[in-house]
Parts: sequence; C-alpha cells; structure tokens
Amino acid sequence: MDALAKYRNLLGDMGRYGSALRLLSWDQETHMPPKGIEARSEATGMLSRKRFELLVSDELARCLAELREADGLSEVERASVRHVGKEHSRNRAIPPALVEEKSAAEAQAQAAWAAARKASDFAAFLPHLEKMVGYARQFAEYYGYDEHPYDALLEDFEPGMTCRKLRAIIEPLRAELVPFLKKLVDEGTAPDASFLRGTYRVDEQRRLSRRALEVILYDFEAGGLADVAHPFTILIAPGDVRVTNRYVESDVLSGIFGALHEGGHALYNQGIPAELYRLGVAGGASNGIHESQSRMIENQVGRSLEFWNFFQPVLAEHFPQFGRVAPQALFAAANLVAPSFIRVDADEVTYNFHVMLRFEIEAGLIDGSIEAADLPELWNDAMKRYLGIVPPSDAQGVLQDVHWSVGAFGYFPSYMLGNLYAAQLYATMRDQVPHLDAAIGRGDLKPLVGWLRENVHRYGAMYEPQELMERITGHELDSAHFVRYVKEKYGAIYGCQTPSDS
Repeated sequence: MDALAKYRNLLGDMGRYGSALRLLSWDQETHMPPKGIEARSEATGMLSRKRFELLVSDELARCLAELREADGLSEVERASVRHVGKEHSRNRAIPPALVEEKSAAEAQAQAAWAAARKASDFAAFLPHLEKMVGYARQFAEYYGYDEHPYDALLEDFEPGMTCRKLRAIIEPLRAELVPFLKKLVDEGTAPDASFLRGTYRVDEQRRLSRRALEVILYDFEAGGLADVAHPFTILIAPGDVRVTNRYVESDVLSGIFGALHEGGHALYNQGIPAELYRLGVAGGASNGIHESQSRMIENQVGRSLEFWNFFQPVLAEHFPQFGRVAPQALFAAANLVAPSFIRVDADEVTYNFHVMLRFEIEAGLIDGSIEAADLPELWNDAMKRYLGIVPPSDAQGVLQDVHWSVGAFGYFPSYMLGNLYAAQLYATMRDQVPHLDAAIGRGDLKPLVGWLRENVHRYGAMYEPQELMERITGHELDSAHFVRYVKEKYGAIYGCQTPSDS
C-alpha cells in the first residue's frame, strides 16, 4: 500500500474515533442521565487516547515524511499534509496516558460545571477548575512557546495568534469602543424595547427557532435541534451537523439569536466537502473564522432591518402580540445597547469587552499570576472595569461559560476575532453581491449562503486564517471594518451619528 493510501486509512480511523467522541459529547450535553457520567468519562478517555495514539504514531510520521516529498498530490491533499503534519508535530511530546486522563477529567468537570452553575456554587466547581488549569499549563509546556505559555494554547484555536498580537488588536479596539459606548449612553436616544416584555412559551420558542434555522437554509436532513444549558453546534460526521439552543421565557429574542448564531456555525460545517473531512481538514480555518460565520448570521443578518422586514410576520405567527409591531421597532429593539452580565446575550458594542476580560483572566491563569480560587472576585472586578456592572451571582458571572470545564483555554479570543473577521468579510460580500440587502429583505438567503459556500466553507481548514482573509478580501484582519460597521449602525439607531462615524 502506498503512502497516500496508508495516510488516508489512518485519517479515516482518526475521523471515526473523533466522530464517536463528538457523538458521546453531544449526548452528554443533551440526553445522558446524571448517573452515567462515570462510565461516559471512562469511554471518552479511552477513545481520546486511541485517536491521539494514531495522531502521534510513527506510521503517520512516515506517511507525512513521504508525502511532503511526493509529486502529484492534489491541492486538498497538500493542505492536509500541512495541517495534519502540524498537529502531529505539536502533539508528539505529549504522553498518550495524559490525553486519556485529561479527557476523562473533562467529562467529569463538564458535569460538575453544569451542576455548579445551576446552584450558583463556584466552590463546588473549583476543584475541577483547578485540575483543568493544571492540565492546560502542562500542555502549554509540552507544546512549547517563545514568549508566553498562553501562546501555545492559542495555536490550537487561532493559528498564528499570540498574546502580543491580541493586545495589539485589543488596545486600539478598546480605544474606539469605550468612547463610542459613552457617546451612545450620554448623547443617544435608546430605542424602546418595552414591548418585548412578557412570557413566551418555550415550546413555541423552539418551533420559532426551527423556522429561523430553515430561513438561513440549515439542512435538517443533515442535522437536528436540541435543548442545552449553553448552546453549541457539533459536527458529528459529514451529513450530521447538530445544533443546540437554550430558551428564556422572558426573552423571545434570546432564542432567535441563539438559533441564528449556532445556525451560522452549522452552515459552515454543512458546507465543507466530505473529502476535506476524510483528509482531516474539515474543522474550519480557525475558531475565529468559524465564529465569523455565526456572528455574521446572528448580527449582520439577524440584527438588520432587512431581516426584520421579512421575519416580523414569522414572529407574529408564533406570538400574535407582535402582529402590530413594525419591523423598524423590532430592528431597533434588537439593537439595544446596554452592559449585561451574560456574554452570549451581549449587544455588538459591548460584546468584545466580555472577551477582553476573559482573555486577561485566562492569560493570568496559565502563566500562574492568577489562581483559580480568586476568580469570582477577579471576575467581578473586571466586569466593573469593563462594563460598569457587577454580577449578582456566580451563575451570572464566573460560572456562565462552559469552556473552562472542557479545558478550552485559548478559545475565548476567537469570539472577538470572529466579530472582526465577520465585519471584514461582510463588507467584501456586499461589494461583490448585487442587491444582497434586497434579497435578505425578501427572506432569500441563497445569495449570501452561496457566497459563503464559494469563498469560505468549501476550503475548510485548507488555509490558516490570515491567508484565507487575504484570499477573500485582499487584506489581513483589519478591525477598522468592525469599528466602521458599529459606528454607522448604532450611531444611526441612537440618533447620534457624526460625520466622523460614517
């Protein structure tokens, strides 16, 4: 058997282990009974080790070495060798037993987090959090880094990104957003959102979320919708991309935007060719690029006047009290700017502050300057500094996100980068797609999804994020697109736009 055939077989086995692991994870979050956690953690630990052993195997190393010198590989095959080869090299130093141990601990920590969040009991989660921080520090040392241990973890989620680069992005962005937020509060007129107050049945919200997913062309023949405490989308395998959502009885918009956000992730996964999955390059260019797809569908589309022009009647079908509410009123209310405790419900102007404070805390946890036991106090202090509010409970503060329980240190910056990527991509799309706004106003998302399929989705992880952005937009990431977008949009909504904002 030649090197390419062996390579494909190895990736096939790794893909099947990964698919089983993701299916077990989805089940744990949606349907698994609480008493199943011990057996589940053992199963996920064993499967994680099996996949990892294949990833770092000498057989894969030999295949990669031969294929790097081979002629006649397709563009996708060459991209696979680069991408898988990088993952292989990064992980060779890590003991497989540690991977199994960490994976089992993640399953237990995830269950502990869910219970602690429900009870708003940080102390109950603390031992698990300390263990996950310990693993993150260990893996950072195994991976290696030049300047900061957090850089080693960022690489898993955002290739090429470092603490130094993030700070260079954050500082000017914060310098633009802080005074703009103050301007909105001090000089602007907040839209009336009082008509949104009420109680909205969860079963009807669930049906409405399904309608929203259908509008954006999510394929239910290749997926499904389930309830969870913290929404996520998961690629089980080609033809199986599942979406989850949560619903708040007092907030009908939360479920809609949650569905649109997760639907954006799902569109990306459903648009990646099966061949890329088989070659290990189906995960997307980076978490930030993946996040750009969800934030674009949620915000540039879902929080646009064009969207509400066609979705207002849909909303009224499910909740008749909105039958006499004008699309303009829904659009304005959906774009209310106000500091909030929960990241996933934050508006576009304040959202990035949530990510900035998490980056600050995570970097300190990993370099040892912050201890996990101090997080509730540090979190509340950071919320006060960034947003001027203090969470009334740990459930609305330090316990709100699932990421630390699953060891995803380095993930949070992708949310901010996703906002920036989304604005730059959307600006390019509007230049290239005639009458895009008019199509969205009719509820026709085919031009938008078609452009994303052609320019983003079909490449999967073939290119790293900056290379992909250059291919699509002609430039690396530039936060000026996001700043211009929020200033123009919210300045107009709040009636305080100035010539310098346009």
